[in-house]
Amino acid sequence: MKKPIIIFIACLLVASCASKTGKKTEDPGDLYVNGVNFVKIKKYDKAIDNFNQIRENFPFDPLALVATVKLADVYFEQKKYLLATGIYEEFFKIHPEDENIPYVLSRLGECYEILSLTIDRDQNYTLKGIERYTYLKNRYPASTYAQAVDVKLSKLIQKLADRELYVGEFYYRTFQYNAAILRLGYFLKKYPDAKGRDLALYYLGASHKELGNLAKSEQYADTLRKDFPKSLYARIRIRERRTLQLAKAGVPSFQGELRKKRDIELRPQLAKVEEPEEKDKEEGFAFIDETKPIDIVSDSMEGYEKEKHVIFKGSVVAKQEDLFIFADVIDAFTNEETNEIDKAHAKGNVKIVKKERTATSNEAIFDNITRIITLKGNVIVFSGADKVSGELVTYYVNEDRVVVEGEKDKKARITITPR
Repeated sequence: MKKPIIIFIACLLVASCASKTGKKTEDPGDLYVNGVNFVKIKKYDKAIDNFNQIRENFPFDPLALVATVKLADVYFEQKKYLLATGIYEEFFKIHPEDENIPYVLSRLGECYEILSLTIDRDQNYTLKGIERYTYLKNRYPASTYAQAVDVKLSKLIQKLADRELYVGEFYYRTFQYNAAILRLGYFLKKYPDAKGRDLALYYLGASHKELGNLAKSEQYADTLRKDFPKSLYARIRIRERRTLQLAKAGVPSFQGELRKKRDIELRPQLAKVEEPEEKDKEEGFAFIDETKPIDIVSDSMEGYEKEKHVIFKGSVVAKQEDLFIFADVIDAFTNEETNEIDKAHAKGNVKIVKKERTATSNEAIFDNITRIITLKGNVIVFSGADKVSGELVTYYVNEDRVVVEGEKDKKARITITPR
C-alpha cells in the first residue's frame, strides 16, 4: 500500500507546483470578447494577443476559426496586407467549406487589389485578386459579397489590359515595331471589351507603317475610324494622312527665327484698333476661319481620351487652308461631340503666317468657343505694311477688334500705313 500512496502524493505535489508557477488560461469566450473590444478601441496589439491565445490554446474550439478570421481582420485594419493575406489564405486552404469563406475571399480580393502595383510593374497581385474574386463569384453567386464583385473584377481586368497596352506602346516608342505588333495584337484578342482599343489600333497601324506594310496599316486605320469614329486617335490618324499634303505644299521651316531683339521700347498703354470698314476686314489682322478644319502635325504626340486633350511636341505645324501656325508645343482640346478643336495653346517660338499677315510671340491661345485669339510675350503682328507691337495682343474675332497692351515701363505701338 505504500507505493500507491507515494504516487498520489507525488501527483499532488506536481499539481501544486503547476498552480504556483503556470499561467492561468482564460476561457476562449472571454478571450474573444476582450479581443473584439480591443479592436473597437484600436488596441490592435492586445487584440492580436487575445486571438492568438485562442488559436494556440483552444485549437479545436469553434471560436478558434472565428478568431483566425478576426486576427486577419486586425492586420487588415493595420494596413498590414501581406500578413492579412497569409492568414486569410491559410484559412481558405484548411477550411474551404466554412461558412466564412465568402467573406474571406472578398477580403483576399481587397488585399490583392490594394497590393496591386502600377501597370509598369509586375501584376502578380492583380492576377491573384482576379483569381479570388472570380472564385467567389462562381462558387458563391448568391452571397452578398459576390454581388459587389463585378465592378472590382472589371477594374482589375482593365488594369491587366492597360499593362499590355503600356508595354505595346513602349515597344513602339523604342522602335521595336514587331514586338509592338505582337503585344498589341494580343491585347485586342485577350481583352475585347477593354478600354484603349482605339489606341491599340492606332499604334498597330503606325507600327505596320514603320515596317512598310502600308496595306496592313490602312486596314487598322479603317477599323479605327469605323469602330471609334469619335476617338482622338481616329482624328489624328486622318490628320496624318494629310501630312504629305503639307510636304507637297512646300511649307518653309521658321524654327530658330523668332527670338529676335525688339527695336521698340514699350510703356504701359492700352491701344485699340478701330473696326475697319466691311471691305477692309480681309485686309485686317484676322487669321482663323471657323468654317475650315485645322490639321496638326508634329514630331510626337500624346493623347488623353478622357480629357479630350492632345499634346503635339517638336516642330509643330498647324495648317488651315493658307494659314500656318508654327510652335514648339501645341496643346489642343477637342469638342466631345464633334471632335473639332475648341481650344489650342501654342507655346515656344510661335509664328503665325497667313498670306501677307504674320505674327510672332512666345505664346498664342486660340479659343474657338469665345472666338478670341490671345498672343503673349514679345508680340509683333504684321499685316502688309501695318505693324502692332506689345506684350499682350488680344484679337476678338467676331468683332474684328484688336486690343494691345504694353509691358510695364514700356508702351504698346501700332504703325498703320495709309492706303
